Amino acid sequence: MVVSGFLGSGKTTMILSTVGRVIETTKKKVVIIVNDFGDIGIDGKLMEKYGLSVTEMPSGCICCTLGSDFLETVRTVSDKFSPDLIIVEPTGIADPANIIDTMKLYRGPIGVIRTFVVADAVRFPLIMKALGKPLKNQINAADVILINKIDEAPAAAVDEVRANLDSLGFKKKVIAVSATAGTNLDEVVQAMVM
Repeated sequence: MVVSGFLGSGKTTMILSTVGRVIETTKKKVVIIVNDFGDIGIDGKLMEKYGLSVTEMPSGCICCTLGSDFLETVRTVSDKFSPDLIIVEPTGIADPANIIDTMKLYRGPIGVIRTFVVADAVRFPLIMKALGKPLKNQINAADVILINKIDEAPAAAVDEVRANLDSLGFKKKVIAVSATAGTNLDEVVQAMVM
């Protein structure tokens, strides 16, 4: 599973808010692979604080410069932990379609790869204006879009995100959530374990 979204959209919080429920619901062993820009993987450190297994690949993008390292990381994680589910949290500008293409090169057992894109309800219009092409790439690769931070945005802003998704031709599942307040997280977990 890929959980994508721009910096500040709430990817890490979404993962931390749902992974425990996914494990409880499915009884599956879950491993999280985090990809950060920069020398210190803050997201990975935060996840380790919560007792989650994390393999980090700092300083690059798993879908391009670290493509072969990413596959090696998946192989190592698979051998070391034998997970039932791997959650990949790529850097905010990553194109999930490239990650999926890279995964097709993996020579081990792989199930269906689902992509969840976390969209920031507060900053969506700004991101759409400034980063339209990368945003469209993320939306096109998404199986589910999670409109996050609905507790911080007026209802009109959430409706505007939905309208923008419609105008971009997104016809799959959209869930309005708050990862911090816990709003609609059961619906997210249900979509994750399908």
